[in-house]
Order: sequence, then C-alpha cells, then structure tokens
Amino acid sequence: MSLDGEDEEGPAAEEGAPAWMATFGDMMSLLLTFFILILSFANMDVIKFSAAVGSLRDAFGTKQVDPGELEAFASTLVRLSDDQTTRVIQVIDLPQRLRVAEADLKRRIELMIANHELEKLVEAEETPRGVVVRVRGQLLFEPGSAKLLPGAYVVLREIAELVRDVENDVSIEGHTDDSPIRTREFPSNWHLSADRAIAALEYLVGVEGIAAERLSAAGFAHQKPIVPNDTPAHREENRRVEFVFQRPPLPTRSG
Repeated sequence: MSLDGEDEEGPAAEEGAPAWMATFGDMMSLLLTFFILILSFANMDVIKFSAAVGSLRDAFGTKQVDPGELEAFASTLVRLSDDQTTRVIQVIDLPQRLRVAEADLKRRIELMIANHELEKLVEAEETPRGVVVRVRGQLLFEPGSAKLLPGAYVVLREIAELVRDVENDVSIEGHTDDSPIRTREFPSNWHLSADRAIAALEYLVGVEGIAAERLSAAGFAHQKPIVPNDTPAHREENRRVEFVFQRPPLPTRSG
C-alpha cells in the first residue's frame, strides 16, 4: 500500500485486442481460404480439366497421344462429348491439318512441274476450293479440238499419281477464251470446254484406272477468265483445263 493509504496501481492496460491477435486472425483466414481451395479441387471435373490442358498443349504446337484420352490433334477449339463419362475430345475443326495437307500437295505438284520443265504451261495454286492444277490448253489439245495430244499424257499420268495418293475428289474443268467457235462438232465454246474436260476425265478413268466416282467434269466456256481477253497472250492463258483437288468437307458433329 502507498503511504497515503491508496492502493498501488500497475501500468495502464492498452485498449483493444493485443497485436498478436490480428496476426492470428489473418493466419486463420488464410488457412480457411486454403482449405476451401483444396475442397474445390477435390470436386473438380477431372475430365474437363484434362481436356482443357490438352487443348492448350495442342494449341502451342505439340501433340501427345494417350490412348483413350485424346482422339485427334487440332490447333483450334475443341469441345467435350455430352457424355461426361467419356474421355474423348470431339474436334470441331481441322484447318491446320488441311492447310498442311494442301501445302504438301502443292509442293508435290510444283516438283512435278519442275522435273518436266513445264513452268510455262502448268501451275499450282491453293484456293478456297482446294489445290488447283492449271494446265494450258496448248499442252493438251490442238486449237478447236478436244482430242488429247501425245504430250498431254505426261501431265495426266502425273496427275493420276497425285489422285491415287490423296483422298480428295477431283473436278476437271475446261475453259476457253472469248473467241467464238461454231462448228459441226462444237456448236459453241460451252461444248468445246466441256468436251475437253471429259476427254481428260476419260483418260484418267480408262487408262490410269482412277475411280470414276472420284472425278467430275465441267465446261465453263469463256465465263471464268483468269486474265482479260484483251491480247493473244491473255487469250492463250485463259484457254486451259483445271484439275481441282477439292477440299473435303469439315467434320461435323450431330446433336
């Protein structure tokens, strides 16, 4: 006791909770968040997670084949089957694969052209319809004729080899310039262009043994020029037969 009879008092206590309680509270909040996160991972749809990881991996240009897991490689979006028990990714689109296949086909055609020194008479082009082999008419036919020249067989044999090696259907399309023709055999440019396409088709089927159901023939007369019909050189360029390796329809998923 103090000399004046009053009780001694200790040091004054700080107001509010002690400082360590704030740290303890933060730690407990973090632990709670951590365990909630663990619980959410435990309930994750593993199938969707695996699919998403596979899609990202493929999008960056790599491919991993796990039987029963990934069905195909694609650089575009994929979607899951409605059956959540399956682990197969359904591919919506395969544009990258198509581009690679068509670029390879075009390179093969260009190699064939170079090997036979046909750069001035044959060319290859990638189009929205597929790869087109464009052959000048003078290599295949005499003027005003639909009878194949002997020199045509070299190109047609090479085209037949390409057709055998791919799955594409091929459209054979005849074109003329705008100079009118009116003979007993060919009353118009329509008849001449169609007969030239048919002559090429018949050679591929009858001589080279290409399945007829893979081929079609059409005549366009002078309606689809690639350059204006304003000079003899341009008219010569427009007289042509085109072999269109048609792009296959993209796979679709019913339902």
